[in-house]
Amino acid sequence: MSHDEDLPQTPEQLAAFMERLTFDAPPAPADEATLLDALPPAGSAVMVVRSLRLPVELDEAVAAAAAATEVPKTTWIRQAIEMALAVQAEDDQPISRAEALRALTLLRPARHGTA
Repeated sequence: MSHDEDLPQTPEQLAAFMERLTFDAPPAPADEATLLDALPPAGSAVMVVRSLRLPVELDEAVAAAAAATEVPKTTWIRQAIEMALAVQAEDDQPISRAEALRALTLLRPARHGTA
């Protein structure tokens, strides 16, 4: 983390700091095209990066759950958050046990371990 004493404090220090700055050359046209092709398509959902701290045991459990469902950990965490938000949604409509059982019978079994 930066400390105030690391920052220029006077106009002279600022001028010296600015003179030491260097800039990379802009990418060549071919490289620029490659960089632009790597961008998500226009209209794609914007993803926000979040940093969070997890106890080691919880991180290991998330890793195991993600591996079991063959998705990256970030995808598993995002899906878990989406499910939690859906459960808490104000417009949530409870369903009957019979409807839930019917829906569950349509799901394919989860893969647990090797058979």
